[in-house]
Amino acid sequence: MKKFLCTLVLAVALVSCGKKDDGIHPLGSREKQLESATVQTVKETVTEEETSEEETPPKAVRKNISEDSDPVIVDVPYYSQEKYPTGCELVSTSMVLAFYGFDIKAGDIVKKGYLKSAELHNKDKKLYGADPEKVFIGNPDKHSGYGCMSGAVILALQRFLTPQEYISGDRYEIKDLGGMWLDEICEEYIDNGVPVIVWCSINMNPTFINLRNSWIIEGTGERYIWKSNEHCLVLTGYDSENYYFNDPLVRKNTSYKKCIAERRYMEMGMQAVAVEKVSP
Repeated sequence: MKKFLCTLVLAVALVSCGKKDDGIHPLGSREKQLESATVQTVKETVTEEETSEEETPPKAVRKNISEDSDPVIVDVPYYSQEKYPTGCELVSTSMVLAFYGFDIKAGDIVKKGYLKSAELHNKDKKLYGADPEKVFIGNPDKHSGYGCMSGAVILALQRFLTPQEYISGDRYEIKDLGGMWLDEICEEYIDNGVPVIVWCSINMNPTFINLRNSWIIEGTGERYIWKSNEHCLVLTGYDSENYYFNDPLVRKNTSYKKCIAERRYMEMGMQAVAVEKVSP
């Protein structure tokens, strides 16, 4: 029955996806989404019976998940993006670095140049800008910003970790997990105590396209179309029904139904990045 309900939820989400474009700037909508968010965000899309269940992720880490098992949870420090309305990517990256013991604030990722940023600009009545796979588009301090994709985060991690390796002697491997399903990521990384940065959507609501939020990438002439409701989180765990995320818009270990999270993750191109400390 639960599998049927899950399939039904996905069908409804797909139908509504093309109807959510209300003309609001996608990052302005982040603020709107946050104001209406509750801790149990995704529960509004499931049955009344399921919404009555309380979800309090236990601290214990267990494998071989079944319906009555505790979740597998990686304990990752939590940062809010309250000061960075559109900076979910840099906040999530900072959480993962803090997990490895680095003393870094979310704003340092951009302010110290680890993650480059660039504004959009008009030329000949056309909007031009950089590639979000290389830089953060806009200003993470403002609601008018956009964000970046996994390629830009990988570059930021390389800039941060390379000098740290020389200082400490430790080695870190940055892994592009693009194309892996979330359940595969959980088996290979979460089960081994490694948190993962992933791209999904705000409150796991459907992503959508507003052609006004597009620009021509300088140097290539290609048009980039930004997906509204884009959001970056840290995958921290799972159980039989849910994935758990450090969601910088909500709280630590926020739970979202697996079927919905997988769908949003797929809509954002199945982007994921992990950092692993390499044994000597």
